[in-house]
Amino acid sequence: MSRRRPEDEAHPALAMSDSPATSGASGRCAFVLSGGGSLGAVQVGMLRALFEMGACPDLLIGTSVGAVNAAWVAGRPDPDGAVELGEIWMGLRRHDVFPLSPITGARGLIGRSNHFIGNDSLRAVLERHIPFKRLEEATVPLHVVATELKSGRAATLASGPAVPALLASCAIPGVFPPVTIGRREYVDGGVANHTPITVAIELGATKIYVLPVGYPWLNREPTNALGMALHALARIVEQKLDAEVAANRDVADIHVLPALDLADVSPADFSHTNELIDWGYRAARRYLGSAANGRGVMPEKARRTLRLDPSPRAA
Repeated sequence: MSRRRPEDEAHPALAMSDSPATSGASGRCAFVLSGGGSLGAVQVGMLRALFEMGACPDLLIGTSVGAVNAAWVAGRPDPDGAVELGEIWMGLRRHDVFPLSPITGARGLIGRSNHFIGNDSLRAVLERHIPFKRLEEATVPLHVVATELKSGRAATLASGPAVPALLASCAIPGVFPPVTIGRREYVDGGVANHTPITVAIELGATKIYVLPVGYPWLNREPTNALGMALHALARIVEQKLDAEVAANRDVADIHVLPALDLADVSPADFSHTNELIDWGYRAARRYLGSAANGRGVMPEKARRTLRLDPSPRAA
């Protein structure tokens, strides 16, 4: 008799993007965390800065690696929790998330499989570190964004087994296998909604802190095919974020924290974790300090051209 996995259980609070869950609460603060692979380490520094500056989330919304970071913080929503999250990140290596298997890779290349990497290693990481079994058990309400494979529509998961929901949100198409929840298959939330600001607004948030991992603010053109593809994809994501922020400025106070210049760091490279955490912390502290001191936030052009300094220094 086959063992039933948690992902076989339907999520009763699953809502498709054209019929989202809503809340009548007002004055709610939301943290919205985008995807970005190993670059998600930058969000650890941002979270630490936010907590130190007194920002406390009433709800957390995440996509892909942003959903994983949000899940940890949903169980430990304080500065110490952000520090512990950083310690977890410092222990991660590429094989913990992207283990390469010649057999699985070959099956993908010859059309015998719809993915190149299995998700068992990532599942083990999540089961070891996520501090609750079900999404509704989180201390702060958590909303995980995934993409329904067949329709391509965004889905928000707010209850049910936590690990399958996070695996679904992280299931990069072609890289990881789709995750079945109930009778539907799901892939990476970034396919449909990379930075789910609208989900936060639909849930009643009036103050929103957006934690992006970064964009390719290149001072030079990409020199290879992969670089060109990633550059184009990131531009699409950036433009969608800009449009969402512009469309919702009148209904919420939206703060987009400084994003990372992706030019020299790969989303599959875990060797820069310490630098990314430090960069995210310093940049967020500077941004939040400007707003708190009444000087206004950093000009958009200045914010978007900040580059990673590999030499850590105090904020």
